[in-house]
Amino acid sequence: MTRFSLAALAERAVYLVVLGAIGAEAVASGLSGGSAPPIAEGVAAALTALCLVLLAKGLLGFGPLYAGAPARTWVLSTPADRGRLLRKHLAGAVAAGVGGCLCLGFAFVAVTRLTVAVAPWFAVWAAVGVVVACACVLIQSRYGSVPLVQRGLAVTAWLLAGTAMVADSGLDLVVPVPVALTCAVAAVWLARQRLGTMTRGRLSSGAELATATQASALSLDVTLFWTIVLERRARSLGRVRPAAIHGTRFTALIRADLARIRRTPTALLFWAALLAVPYGAAVTPFLPAIHVVAGFVAVDRLAAGLRVVSRAPALRRALGGSDRELALAHLAIPGVGAVVWSLVTLLVVPGVTPLMAAITTFGALAVVYRVATRPPLDYPTPVIDVGLFGPTPLGLILQLSRGPALLAGLALVQTAVG
Repeated sequence: MTRFSLAALAERAVYLVVLGAIGAEAVASGLSGGSAPPIAEGVAAALTALCLVLLAKGLLGFGPLYAGAPARTWVLSTPADRGRLLRKHLAGAVAAGVGGCLCLGFAFVAVTRLTVAVAPWFAVWAAVGVVVACACVLIQSRYGSVPLVQRGLAVTAWLLAGTAMVADSGLDLVVPVPVALTCAVAAVWLARQRLGTMTRGRLSSGAELATATQASALSLDVTLFWTIVLERRARSLGRVRPAAIHGTRFTALIRADLARIRRTPTALLFWAALLAVPYGAAVTPFLPAIHVVAGFVAVDRLAAGLRVVSRAPALRRALGGSDRELALAHLAIPGVGAVVWSLVTLLVVPGVTPLMAAITTFGALAVVYRVATRPPLDYPTPVIDVGLFGPTPLGLILQLSRGPALLAGLALVQTAVG
């Protein structure tokens, strides 16, 4: 091994040690005992169940059993045991489920400040992750069952979001560790038995989404990913009933954007679910920063029309009018969502002041506009060696900071005001 390789490994080891220490400190502080706010346990339980449903929807969107084109060709064109060849893919799906559920388990105790035994608590959450991932694999193995299950999960998510608003604090759910581990082992065995029935179509159900995710990560541009998501969502609608839109150009654009929101209720679900985020952080000193970040994420879920129009010059020419008129029309729905979201949190979350709500309202809308109207990335930017991190593409970093930099500044202002 060369000296350069040893130096690179030592550098990565330092990063891992630092990140590991930060993570250990976060886990220790999150698991420390304390007084939970009123109804925080019930709200956290409902929101945790909601996150489990969203995790299952995400796993089903990617497969969860995904194999690339070469692997699919090899698996389906040879007389080899498909179940044996797909074991690693099953392990990857199970690892994704376990990782997501471990994060949910930590978030639950961090918000409620419950005092729990670390090993049994996370063992149960790991078992839940295994069961969720294996259940998604079993659903994937049955042809035609995924769309029906996705609709059922969407309805369940709405019910859980409503339950979070009226949840009680008197909730005590205890799952014995042996029972959880037994269910996890049984789920893995059932999923392993179904691997042999996988076909090319079932294995490639999430191929386009996985490819878009990889391309977005490599290019540092999430627009590729969201384009595929919007296309899949439009195909899932099947057929929509046409309706005439009357009024002036401005009001017609607002009505069309409102119809788009009605046909994608998941955006409203995320918007409503994020109302509980500031409530869960009411006992922390980071409430002002969390409030503005959660407000931006909530408003951004309502700005799909603004993103589509801003990134499609041909569509803007077809709609007619000036770019400013189109932007203002598609900012109407996100603006109303920002006002209502901030007003609700002002009324129900202790610690949120009128000034904080006003900053979140206008700041979140400004960040959404900045992110949606960001021009395409220009990759051939000069690279500058600043001496600390080596050669750095400062031009690319500045382009990526359009929007996130403003959000970070607003979080600092909110913290100073709070």
